[in-house]
Amino acid sequence: MKHVFLVVPASAGVNLAQAAESVLSEVKKNVASAESFVATEKVPTVLQSQGADASMEALVGAVQDSTAEVFVITGVSIEQTVRSETLNIQIAAALDADVILVADTDETGAIVAADFTSEKARVAFVLSEGEMVNEDALKKILSAGREHRISQAEFRRNLIQLASRNLKRIVLPEGAEPRTLKAAIEAYERKIAIPVLIAKKSDVEAEAARQNLKVPAGFEIIEPSAELAEKYVPLLVELRKAKGMTEEKAREVLKDPVFLGTMMLKKDEVDGLVSGAVHSTADTVRPALQVIKCAPGVKSISSVFFVCLPSQIYVFGDCAINLNPTAEELAGIAIQSHDTAKAFNLPTRVAMLSYGTGKSGKGDDVELCVNATQAVRAARPDIAIDGPLQYDAATTESVAKLKAPESAIAGKASVCVFPDLSAGNICYKAIQRSAPGVIAVGPMLQGLAKPVNDLSRGALVEDIVYTIALTSIQAQAAK
Repeated sequence: MKHVFLVVPASAGVNLAQAAESVLSEVKKNVASAESFVATEKVPTVLQSQGADASMEALVGAVQDSTAEVFVITGVSIEQTVRSETLNIQIAAALDADVILVADTDETGAIVAADFTSEKARVAFVLSEGEMVNEDALKKILSAGREHRISQAEFRRNLIQLASRNLKRIVLPEGAEPRTLKAAIEAYERKIAIPVLIAKKSDVEAEAARQNLKVPAGFEIIEPSAELAEKYVPLLVELRKAKGMTEEKAREVLKDPVFLGTMMLKKDEVDGLVSGAVHSTADTVRPALQVIKCAPGVKSISSVFFVCLPSQIYVFGDCAINLNPTAEELAGIAIQSHDTAKAFNLPTRVAMLSYGTGKSGKGDDVELCVNATQAVRAARPDIAIDGPLQYDAATTESVAKLKAPESAIAGKASVCVFPDLSAGNICYKAIQRSAPGVIAVGPMLQGLAKPVNDLSRGALVEDIVYTIALTSIQAQAAK
């Protein structure tokens, strides 16, 4: 992502165009290429209350698709809408922008700067009406070399772009489930993947009619039947004969659409599977473990959620699979989660979480965290990791300075590894449901030979869409 300056009003009536031109003039003295535009002219839907996610993705795209190094973007004026401050905070988060506030008085500028900072927006400086830009301050910002923070809007757009490069067939065993069907149609229409629905065609059509959805022409719906299941019986018997599988048992097992979809994946008739809107995690994962199995060299599977705050992305593991991992298993989760973050071009600083930071806590759970951290360091010296860390010490720099001033990870962690399933599952759901503007993509399963991903039964339509995209990207990497 490029460096972005966002010029926004702190007061009504200020001349944003003049301020933006002043900033652009100084920027051009310091970089080879710079570009400017007005956010509401480039993406007029920014002003609309609906479709905010798509608008932010479009702004990200306008920056990503340009060859310019630095952008000076004029934000939303107070005269355009009473929601200007809210919209400008959203734009700043989406673009990881340095905000330049234009104010009629220093007092007004300070008040609005505090509003932006409280929402984790990065305020570069306040520019008084008609004042020239401080060249030294601007040069200092440009030369700081700070790490780019991938926003939710950028992460979403990147997922769609990656998935769209090589469309994969993703089977959805819960094809007539309302959220799954709506997500499948969206994934098909946005060219994210080729959904393959397992369901009765009449059920799909009835649900589509109930939601006033149009089933696209060419949409693939596979009706489960005894005849269809029969083609997979010999292979299933062969795979599970050591566990007592017979033809009769195989026919019974294949009545389950998740198992049927898993066999389709095993035979390479599809490239990935997404389930869990109505099935439990065990119902989704068990067939995969029995039929797909772990990837070579992998002892056990785990999962991550991509917890997408408006301004940054965290990788949380394990929130769906391992109940009470041993130190060795916890180390494996940390390594898999680190590698997943790296694969998606996210920062890879790993925090091993516990109820104490450093030596402040005692007990078996703290020792588990200490031992797992040491195991990761021994197995993978390339991984930047620390633990035990409390969540606030891991993710908040002001707390880290007090609790773990010597840690290179504290305050900057991007991959959070929880000590057990209870802690991880509760934390991701609490953030997803209580913090504004947050989505949780996943769980994405790690360590399987082919991509199978579970959904939370509380998953939203957008969660399913992005899980389909994740699965498609995994399938691309597996080929």
